[in-house]
Amino acid sequence: MGNPAPRLTEEQRADATRRVLAGEKAAALARELGVTPAYISLLKAQALDPARFRKKRENKLTRKLTDAELASFREAINSSNPHELGLDPPTVRWCHDHGYQLAERMFGKRPSKRVVDECLGPLLKRKPDRFLRRPQPPPKHHISQLDPELARDEEFVAYYLSPICEQITWREYERALADWQARYGDAEEIDLEAGAPSEDIDDIDWEVPAPMPEVESGRRSGKHAGSKGSPFTPSKKKKRKKRR
Repeated sequence: MGNPAPRLTEEQRADATRRVLAGEKAAALARELGVTPAYISLLKAQALDPARFRKKRENKLTRKLTDAELASFREAINSSNPHELGLDPPTVRWCHDHGYQLAERMFGKRPSKRVVDECLGPLLKRKPDRFLRRPQPPPKHHISQLDPELARDEEFVAYYLSPICEQITWREYERALADWQARYGDAEEIDLEAGAPSEDIDDIDWEVPAPMPEVESGRRSGKHAGSKGSPFTPSKKKKRKKRR
């Protein structure tokens, strides 16, 4: 890493502002003072439009919470939930929007995201991992879903197309769905005003689909049953004739 840029004194900043306004190049002036050209351009912009930078500085100061306000903000978050405070949306779990709304209501300020993260901490809703999406119902078993090597095993195909195998698959889906709902499910997003209780996974009457008709290994089914060839044998590419 290189050496940090030197800090200019008040006299140096005033002299640099005067010279750049007189017409000197920002790059040459920056090399002379050992700073970046962007800093010289900033000094020029501050001199040409001081009201803009003064307003920006005032807005930044009004966002900062004092120590007393920060303590009151933490106490309000830890002692209640967004639904009890009348925040939108009225859920029992906190999010960043709830923190901004509460700070605006209590102090008329909008704190930074870093402050909201520090105050909410573990109360923030955990985002589902990208590898743990909501489980989807399993499709109906069909021989076309099997690997070609397994499709040639008649005993395995008979078991795969049996009702017992489909029932086992649906039971695994039910357990995976119950685990997903316990971690990231809709219970965290209950609208307490509506008072709609979450549906228990044990109370759901799952309908096990009827088993698919047995299909002979290596034969096409459905609308392609009359076509020639097997769906598990790779197609031969036609050789193109070379032009003479």
